[in-house]
Amino acid sequence: MELQTLQEALKVEIQVHQKLVAQMKQDPQNADLKKQLHELQAKITALSEKQLWNLLPCMGLSEASSPALRNTLTVSRTGKSH
Repeated sequence: MELQTLQEALKVEIQVHQKLVAQMKQDPQNADLKKQLHELQAKITALSEKQLWNLLPCMGLSEASSPALRNTLTVSRTGKSH
């Protein structure tokens, strides 16, 4: 996915997140809103990571050039350390 497309998608998802947070303040026990918020947070995280992977070459880096970075992002993606 192109960087600009990722950034636009992130912008939209963050706006939706803000609206959900406002709704949660009105109805904090709403299980459906909690589920939507959790799913949206995962989607925002995934888009953020894709954005980072797209920026690495611009920074003169690659996944292979930094094992520590690769491990950090893999843990972030999977929740499992290697």
